[in-house]
Amino acid sequence: MKKSSGFLGGLRRFIRAEDGLVTVEWVALTAGMVIAAVAISYVVMSNTQTEAKAVGSGVPAALTATYKDVATFAAK
Repeated sequence: MKKSSGFLGGLRRFIRAEDGLVTVEWVALTAGMVIAAVAISYVVMSNTQTEAKAVGSGVPAALTATYKDVATFAAK
């Protein structure tokens, strides 16, 4: 039986070696965590933006109602 060399021999050694498998598992695990983090960030950002707009639209009215006398006094 002839030993294979070159590309196929390297590929066979990579497949048989457990170090390569552990590396592939860590890469897959890390990629999954990154994808999950991006998805969670997108969901949180989109929901937070809606609520922030609602709060932000009420701030000028609240400031005017709270500090109406101060603004009138400062204008004089």
